[in-house]
Parts: sequence; C-alpha cells; structure tokens
Amino acid sequence: MPEEERVYTPNKMYDIQVKIKELDYSNDMISVVFSSSLSTAYQVVALTMSLDPNDVIIEDIFGGEPIKLNITLLREQEYPGPRIDIELMYVSSEFELTEKNEMTTGNMKDRTTMTMVTVARKPYTIMNTLVNKVFIGSNLSSIISSLASDVGATLDYATDGQNAAVIEQVCIPPTTFYKVIKEHTRNDPDVFDGYLDQRFGLFDGVPGIFCQYDSKVHVKNLTANLKKAQAFTIYELASMKDSKEMDRILDESSDGKTFYTYDTIQTDYSGNAKFAKLATSLRHLVRPSDTLTATIPQELESVAQSYSLLAQAKALAAPRLYIDSAVNRTRYYNEDTGFNQEPTIFNSRFGRSIADLSTISINIERNLPVLNLIEVGECVKFKPKTIEYADFEGKYILWSSQIDFYRQVDWETTARINLVRTNKKN
Repeated sequence: MPEEERVYTPNKMYDIQVKIKELDYSNDMISVVFSSSLSTAYQVVALTMSLDPNDVIIEDIFGGEPIKLNITLLREQEYPGPRIDIELMYVSSEFELTEKNEMTTGNMKDRTTMTMVTVARKPYTIMNTLVNKVFIGSNLSSIISSLASDVGATLDYATDGQNAAVIEQVCIPPTTFYKVIKEHTRNDPDVFDGYLDQRFGLFDGVPGIFCQYDSKVHVKNLTANLKKAQAFTIYELASMKDSKEMDRILDESSDGKTFYTYDTIQTDYSGNAKFAKLATSLRHLVRPSDTLTATIPQELESVAQSYSLLAQAKALAAPRLYIDSAVNRTRYYNEDTGFNQEPTIFNSRFGRSIADLSTISINIERNLPVLNLIEVGECVKFKPKTIEYADFEGKYILWSSQIDFYRQVDWETTARINLVRTNKKN
C-alpha cells in the first residue's frame, strides 16, 4: 500500500456504563468528556445523553443522587483491561423541554439531548472539607499528612526536593483542605490561597496538587518529575517515511505508553512577557525572627535553571531562554514576611510562575488506549519525526488532558493534551 494510504487503527474499544439511582442509562449515552488538570483539584466529567424530558422530571435527575460511571478498556476479543470506577456529583445540566400533548399516552419517547457537568464526588468532598488545626515543631510533610488523615484522604507526597524544615508553630485557619495544601497563585486576593506554600514553599521546585478519581491526593514536585523517566512518549508522524520505524511505533501504541499524532502541533512561548512582568533580578524583603529585616536576592534565569521546568539533553549546555536584554530590571518584593531567611518559598513561587513559558497542545486520535493520560503532573517525552520540529523534542510535564469518548457503532476515543516546560528548545 502506498505511504499516503497507510492507515492504522489499534484494536482497542471501550465499554462505558452509567447509572443514576440504580437506573441504567448506558444505552442512552452519546459522549463522555473526561477532563483532568493541575489547574483544578479533581476530575471534571461531562455526560451527554439522549433522554425524554419526562424521564428527567419523573426520576428527579437534578443532582440529589450520585452518578456511577464505569469505563473499561476492552482488549482483543473483548477481554476486559484497565477499568475506571468513579462516582460523580451532578453540578449542572442543560436540556430542552419538547412540546407535549396535554396527556401523553403510549410508549413513544420524545428524546432530547441532555448534557450534565459533574465532578468526581469523593475527591470533591475531600478537597472541600474544612480543616483547622495547630502544629508545633512540625515539617510540611507531617502537617499535610495529618490533615489528609483528618479528611479521609490517601496521600502520595513526593520526597524529592521537599521543604523538610521544622517550623516552630503553624496555625491552620478554618479553610478547605485544598486551599491549605495547593500551590500558591500569585496575586490571588484570597489570603488563604495555597496557605502553606505561600508561607513556606512546599518544594525547592514547582508543586503540583491533584486528587485523582480514586481519592488519592498527589502532592508532586514537578521539577523533580521532569528529571525522571517519562510516563509515556508521544510521536509526531506527519512526514515520516521510514515504514519500519512507523510500524514499530504503531505496534508500541497498543500498551498505552506510546501515542502518536498526524495532526498539527500548537506551540506557544511567553518568555519575554513573563520575565518583563516578574523582573529579571528579584529582591525579596523578609522579616526573620532574629532580626528586623533581610533581603534574599535571586536571578530569575537562575530560578529557571534550578527550580522550574527546564528540560535539557544530557551532556549539553543549559538551553537558552531567548530573553531580550530590554526586559532586564530589578524588582523588590515585600508582599509577605517569608520564613526566616529560607529561599525555598521563593524558589517554589517563582519556579511555578515561569514553569509554563513554553506549551505544546497535541491531538491524539485513532482510538488509542488513553487511560494513562489522566496522570497529570507526570513526565512526558515528545519525539517529533519532522526534522524542522527536532528542537522541540524532549521532556515536558503533562499539565492537562481532555479525553473524549463518543459513540459511533462502538465507543471510540480522541484526546487533547497540554504539555508545559520552561524552555522552548531542548
């Protein structure tokens, strides 16, 4: 077969089951959109189904009951593979009331399309539970572990680069578990946003917080993750001519750890914009416990090298950031007291601020086994086979993914993933 006619579709299908109030709506489903992102605390799932509005009203499908969703990857000959079982909480919905006679008779159904936006129910409960506690002589790991136990969460706390300093006293104000443990967002008006990271810094690196559908809370050091082996690899095959190499990639794609795309790749780089806003030379004014004031100096480019998401090939010089000298300036920051003269708080905060200078968005099609794509915060390797894109090769962090399951004859899938790192070129 000529190269341009080669088409490969892995023999992977999904089985999707949806139940509300023990009523089975699986055969009414049209699509399921499964979204995971480090910008949110938990998964968001949109369910689209074909229903009679009368059934919606009679069965009270308005959010009072949990929604049970099961997604199973079917291997060859319909043997079940990996499976996701998730209980969802209804958030909102939209549907039209079709015109009816005064009295409806018979078994005819006037169906309309209904889309429900839902969130993972147990993770929602965990991350929004109120916490309020005082800790004496504790480090951040033990504080967060204690709070996780109080809200009934299983915790996966990264040890690489963690802030292990023992803090004399920490008073957790009455606020949600998520706000206490999440990464701090600069200029957020909520004084409790990222409470611990804002005051002490979770890591000497970029933090990433997420509660997975299985109720496990992940506190990740994304800077450390970027230096580890990739969770999966994505190939860009748009102009690939080596049929043997292509066959190898296509064969590997059956395991869910290798993906490929023929689509265009969307990229973005905002180095000058971020450096101009933050300043290239940083001066942090802090008030340590043993003196009136102190200054902690930093160079933003050094923060990028050590504490952000700078990816580089082995044995090569550090990649360039392509920052124009016109943006060079010094800025003083005095928005908080810091923790004595420890720089971790600023390594974490400004490493996070420049973590996404470079982004890549990729569409994945052809019904691949995509369940691994929900592991946000993990290392991903991008390998373009087009020579012109070679500089974009290398490791990234999976920031978000959107997996679309849609019913044709069988359930099929597509996905869109967003990858981030600090440098544009490897």
